[in-house]
Amino acid sequence: MVDQVWISEVMSNGNLGNKVGLRQKWFQEPWEAPYVNHRVPEKSRRVFEGICRHSDGHTAKLEDMPEASAVYSASDFRRVKDVFFLGGFFAVKGKIAEVLSSFDFGPGGGLVPHTIYEADEKTPLPGPFYILNFGPRKDCFLPYESTGLIQSVVNAGSGQVRWFVDSTNDGDVAVSPAALEGSDLWMCPGVGGRIFTSGRLVNALKATLAPSVLTELRLHRCRVVM
Repeated sequence: MVDQVWISEVMSNGNLGNKVGLRQKWFQEPWEAPYVNHRVPEKSRRVFEGICRHSDGHTAKLEDMPEASAVYSASDFRRVKDVFFLGGFFAVKGKIAEVLSSFDFGPGGGLVPHTIYEADEKTPLPGPFYILNFGPRKDCFLPYESTGLIQSVVNAGSGQVRWFVDSTNDGDVAVSPAALEGSDLWMCPGVGGRIFTSGRLVNALKATLAPSVLTELRLHRCRVVM
């Protein structure tokens, strides 16, 4: 059982995916051409749908992730922090990867090793680099007990309401006791783009990461409604 629950707005931090200097090789597709002025090429429907599922916290199959990446701007990639976006997928390296590797993501989840090459598409960078793959989602988010939310979309088929969490402060987001069981990192149906974590994972991150990296994670404590 986890002791506290936190929410991270890191996936809304567009700076982590802006001008990272990487292009992708997707499974069953050729390498993307080097970006011109960091202009991202249009994705195939299959790739785009995989990115959307990842953003909603579904467990991804290996073939839905980028197969590999290559540097097209070394100066930009040198500025990339230990958490960044890679072709729309959440990626980690360095100390944050070391911390996450020892925690429970649930069945099917975890850190997936990812190869990043030099511009020649042949020489791998030392790394290691990982894509974060989510395990099962927890249905523990309580929107009507929370504050600072915007109802953005209602799925006409399922009736599922999708909520946008806006400007979170400690205690704004409420979760049920179901959040206290199981994995240390997950996402919830109806609130895409927000990662929930256990208190023990946050404590480990705070004990390991520099304050500047913690700021990028945009962490706020949730309120557990018993």
